[in-house]
Amino acid sequence: MRSPIGVVHIFICTPAYRNKRDCGIYDNGSINYHYYSQMTTSKPKVLVVGSGGVGTMAALALTTRDRSEVTSVVRSDYDIITSKGYSISSCTYGEIEGWRPHNVAKTVADARQYGPFDYILLTTKNIPDGYHTCEDIIRPAVTDESVIILIQNGIGMEHAMFEQFPNNIILSGVSFIGSTNYNGKVVNTGKDHLHIGDFKEHDDTDEERKSRSQAAINRFVDLYQNDNDLNIVEVDHNVKKSRWSKLVFNSVFNTITTLVNMDVNSCQILGANDTLFSPAIDELYAIARSDGVEIDPLVKHKFTHIGDGLFYAPSMCVDMRKKQLMELETILGNPLKVAAANGVPTPILSVVYSLLHLVQFRIKQESGMIKIDQNDFKGNSDGYPKIYEEKYLHKSTKDE
Repeated sequence: MRSPIGVVHIFICTPAYRNKRDCGIYDNGSINYHYYSQMTTSKPKVLVVGSGGVGTMAALALTTRDRSEVTSVVRSDYDIITSKGYSISSCTYGEIEGWRPHNVAKTVADARQYGPFDYILLTTKNIPDGYHTCEDIIRPAVTDESVIILIQNGIGMEHAMFEQFPNNIILSGVSFIGSTNYNGKVVNTGKDHLHIGDFKEHDDTDEERKSRSQAAINRFVDLYQNDNDLNIVEVDHNVKKSRWSKLVFNSVFNTITTLVNMDVNSCQILGANDTLFSPAIDELYAIARSDGVEIDPLVKHKFTHIGDGLFYAPSMCVDMRKKQLMELETILGNPLKVAAANGVPTPILSVVYSLLHLVQFRIKQESGMIKIDQNDFKGNSDGYPKIYEEKYLHKSTKDE
């Protein structure tokens, strides 16, 4: 239950509390001021769904700003985070040990006890062909007043959200950050730079909705932007262009490196800049142009050379190596649908997508998500796709 602003609660640390964290004190003896501010003031409530590198740094930005109460949904690392907290090495926030947001929940349903939420930040990968859709994941926490922010890669993911939650404000978040989370150890090598905007800013004629949307954006910027240049948050007045521009990296470098299981620089040693990356980027530019977006020519050079000498594997390649499902549809499948609708030839990207679709299928089989009965596939193989669609597509044999 929220406390009225200005009402102070007297909190006494008694022996009944098991350790110093229960009293709002870190292991090193410093005071967890976020704990005490939570006890004394009613603030907007923010739910962060997705505890990878992006989601964890978003939660850190919000708690550092200290103008909201933050709840993170942490699944695989739940026991580690609730007992030890995060270990964070950040290029801007520094070295932090034993950090947690105000509240940690294992599922969205469990997180409801800390709501209702003013904002729901969705930072998970968007995999519509996965076990659960993003809409179903956040559904238990959504109320009529929730503002949903999709801090996710790709295009087209917002359509299902608008269909499922037609009365809610749904915003775009495009994140530029270097951050990874391995078992509660977060390494943040690039400053958190978030672009937040309205998916419908230039298309919606509902002035009342547009006004509510802008107010929600302005409020969130105030909740997220920290002093001392710790992070950057900008209002995005051209969401469509921002998302297409980021696809230059995700649709090309993410996908091709995953297909061959190599880091970017190793591909470039063998001339991939000229033979694969550059022509594939040109295809992406052409698709965007057919959709009314002119991507800045400098973006091509930026993403081609952004990792020179680092020998890093993009996130999709890492997912594939870990045998995790890839966000293939939002970053390549949906752009190719636009290309097909507008008659844009995509000889490279189409082959990359078709081959990665096979890789995704293999991962689903290995994980047990799909179990093929070979007896279903007899006779002429031309009919196999139809059999698969009718008997297997969108069906999972693995429980959450």
